[in-house]
Amino acid sequence: MLEEDQALKPEENEPEPKQATEEQPEQVQPAQEQENTQAQEQVQGQEQVQDQVQDQVQVQEPIYRYHWDYGAQSAFDRSVRKKNPVKGVLVYALILCTVVLLCMGALIGTLIWYQTDGFGKPSPILTTTEVSELVKPSTVLIMAYHGSAYSYGTGFFIREDGYIATNYHVLSEHNTYRVQLLSGETLTAKLVGFREEEDLAVLKIDGNGYPTVKIGNVDELLVGETAIAIGNPAGVSGSWSTTQGIISALERVIMVEGSDHFAELKMIQTDTPVNHGNSGGPLCNNRGEVVGIITRKLTDYENIGFALPINGAMELLNAIIQSGNADDVVTDFSRVRPKIGVTGREIEKGAHYQAGGKRYTATNGGILVESIDRKSGAYGFLYVNDLIIEADGKTVSDLDDFSEALYGHKKGDVIQVKVIRQGVERTIQIILGLQ
Repeated sequence: MLEEDQALKPEENEPEPKQATEEQPEQVQPAQEQENTQAQEQVQGQEQVQDQVQDQVQVQEPIYRYHWDYGAQSAFDRSVRKKNPVKGVLVYALILCTVVLLCMGALIGTLIWYQTDGFGKPSPILTTTEVSELVKPSTVLIMAYHGSAYSYGTGFFIREDGYIATNYHVLSEHNTYRVQLLSGETLTAKLVGFREEEDLAVLKIDGNGYPTVKIGNVDELLVGETAIAIGNPAGVSGSWSTTQGIISALERVIMVEGSDHFAELKMIQTDTPVNHGNSGGPLCNNRGEVVGIITRKLTDYENIGFALPINGAMELLNAIIQSGNADDVVTDFSRVRPKIGVTGREIEKGAHYQAGGKRYTATNGGILVESIDRKSGAYGFLYVNDLIIEADGKTVSDLDDFSEALYGHKKGDVIQVKVIRQGVERTIQIILGLQ
């Protein structure tokens, strides 16, 4: 029965063929569209869920930590150098060449600077004739009078308003001064001031617009360079003479004795012929610049003259112009010590000497006083046969020690001196200088 029913069921429920054919499209098409729509909605739902999940997830950026290892880096660098040895050599060669070129450029620049006036303008090398023609108008003949006494020398303008540099010894012991210009005009001059220790003085004449010399730099001076002197070696009869030589030496130490002092001067030595009337005149280089002031010569020798270096001299001259003196100016080319009017001889430690009729053994080396000038500030304080063993806090073993202790002091200064007098050590005070 079951089989029959199953066999008959399709027959009972089967529609008419025509109607089934006509209605089938209408029933199938809506079902497919519905399935497609559901599928699309399902896909869209999944995409929305994915979007929501992505929005909710926070992406974490990775954190990087760097660690530099010197050993590893060195090993790497060595490996690179081994691979590229030529490149490394080229780099070092390039650096070395750059340094050399920079040094050469600096040297050339320095040489050019020294060959200019400081602003890039060359200072040309001049002939002796050109130097003479350039400097002569700035040079004057100086005549100094005191009653019937007469002296002459040379000077040169250092300022357009009539200030003239010269040597003090040309003017000393005189009280009237006249200046003759290259044009022949003669004018009365007045003494502005002087510095006896370095033998410098300044005169002043009225007027303006006088031609001045060009001041050089003695620090640039070299032994063997041309030296040109312009002056009046024989006064009026030998005025404005030009002589030529070379720089023979620099910083030649000359000891000069003054009325109440000794001066140790570092001077320029030249073989340029100079004479008495050249004193106070300019010594020039071959650029027409004044590098020294001719001051003295050795009379027992041929062509050995000396000039004060212009750098230090200008310090003193400018101070004299400003204040009438240069008492407080210290220069690097001179050392001065006052005379004390005491003579003595050196006594070595352990030596025997006589004092007051007694025989003594020197426990210290020193200076044994032999005479004292009555004009000396030490007169009445020091005595003959005193053994000087210390001065101004400095040990005195010989005459050089005693002289060194006095440098830097001036006349009128009071210093302490330690002596041994008749076997007893004493400390006394003395006044430096002669009255």
